[in-house]
Amino acid sequence: MGATTAAAVVLPQLPPSFPFAAEQTPSSSPTVVHSPDPTPLPTPVQTPDTPPPPPAAPTSPLALPCDTTTLMSVWAHQDDDLIFANPSLQEAVSNGECVRTLYLTAGDAGKGTNYSRSRELGILRAYNTMRGAQAFWDETSVTTLSGAHVTIFCRQGDPKLSVAFLRLPDGGLDAGGFVATGHASIPQLESGAIPALAPIDGGPPLSAPVLQQTVAEAITAWAPTRLFTHVPANSPLTQGDHPDHGATGAIVRAAAQSVGYPVDAIRYFVGYPSQKLPVNLSGDVLNHKVDIYRIYAKEDPVIACADNTACLARKGFGAWLQRSYPKTDAELGIG
Repeated sequence: MGATTAAAVVLPQLPPSFPFAAEQTPSSSPTVVHSPDPTPLPTPVQTPDTPPPPPAAPTSPLALPCDTTTLMSVWAHQDDDLIFANPSLQEAVSNGECVRTLYLTAGDAGKGTNYSRSRELGILRAYNTMRGAQAFWDETSVTTLSGAHVTIFCRQGDPKLSVAFLRLPDGGLDAGGFVATGHASIPQLESGAIPALAPIDGGPPLSAPVLQQTVAEAITAWAPTRLFTHVPANSPLTQGDHPDHGATGAIVRAAAQSVGYPVDAIRYFVGYPSQKLPVNLSGDVLNHKVDIYRIYAKEDPVIACADNTACLARKGFGAWLQRSYPKTDAELGIG
């Protein structure tokens, strides 16, 4: 045979019936049998590369360790929680829950940072009283993923307690703000009347979306079992309330909805209008609530009171202290 490009194997003569005897040759010549082509390998199937897993979501600098359930509360001013949300707040502290509190305004009332910081000191001392032991607090300043500047105080020796401040300007009783802070307020921001609001401590101005994102980030970072705040402004329960309260409640409610926080876990506390509702606190519960409030008030010259009787005698404050009315989302009358 002539040359071939196929591989050849020389075998002895085989009977015609042998399967591989493809052709007969004279007996004096060897039989040359071409081996069959090897079974072709399957053509590799091109599959798309497995996409890499999505990058892990960045951790918020607001994140704090907690080995138990968490109560988060968000308020307009220092002392709103002590007046409207106690004794519920005290119960959480006594039960060993992590308590994370965020104040949106500086509570400055146009009086500047010295007055605001005195109110912050009062809150830290009031929380020590709720905890039942005195302690120092560590101060940390962080910039959230949303871009907001937040100051966080964590109680030394008890990381379960923390309070955080955004220090936005107090809006006043008419939401018109104060001369010292350019007559700006959270209600104006929340309604869209102003594009941004700058903290009184020099932090970056916040737009309404960024403020809501900041609260939402805190909800995600602290993963609260329960969430306390003010009644939102569009509820009939805010008739006669401080405008900062209603704006804060509305911002918190929207932030919670944006991250899918369970609506049943939120309680909205009636503010100034609670004085028209029946007294529902008395005895030792009321006395302890006023004790805590009085510790705070020692650092707030506007409402300082010498003893519990004097605190309860203060117009407005005495009535609010004797009441606490948490409302569910369904009770807001918003729909």
